[in-house]
This record gives sequence, structure tokens and C-alpha cells, in this order.
Amino acid sequence: MSGFASASHVYIALDNVSVVDTANSSVQLLVNPNFADLALNLTGWTIMCSSSCTGVTGGTIITTNCLADNCFRSQCTSGHEYLVQSFPATVGHTYNISFWSQRVKYGGGGSATLYVGIL
Repeated sequence: MSGFASASHVYIALDNVSVVDTANSSVQLLVNPNFADLALNLTGWTIMCSSSCTGVTGGTIITTNCLADNCFRSQCTSGHEYLVQSFPATVGHTYNISFWSQRVKYGGGGSATLYVGIL
């Protein structure tokens, strides 16, 4: 689970999210981990609480300021927005979790926060 909060002239871009079991590192456990779905949608992902983001639209897929072709953009200026995906896990296994993120500032300044958690 990732959570986002930002100022009005700042957003967070998220890309190349990965979860792999170290026992079989060639198998990606997430669906659409790099947001490459050609329809520019969030296949495999769920956005939660975006209705609490006032003054902006909830998270979207964008094609600029990304590590690769597409990435997730969140600009939640009031409250928090969460991007969630479940994956299969085995008790006792070790997992490598990685992602790329970038704070993008335009026309002003402010802070942006990315929260990462596993439930």
C-alpha cells in the first residue's frame, strides 16, 4: 500500500513497483507493476480515499515525468490517497519490494509525502 499527500503545486510520480519472492525472483507478484496497461488505466490497482482529495482529481496514470512510459500520479492536497494491490505471500518467505518515485514541482513549491506500507 502506498499513501500520498502533497501541496497544490507538487505531485508524486510512482513507477516500477515490484514485489518478488527471493525464492523465485523471476516471478513478479504484482499485476501491472509499471502501469504499462495500454489503456492508461489502473489494471490490478485500487485507489482508496481519493474522494477526500479536495481541489484535485484523484490519482491518475500519466506519461510525463515517469521512469518509463507510464506512471501513477497523485496530487492529494487535502487528506491522503492510497494506491493498493494484494499479492500472494507465503509465511516464512523473504520478499524484495522496490519502486521508483519522484516529487515533481511546478509553478510554485511545497512538500509531498509518500507513505509505503504492507498490511
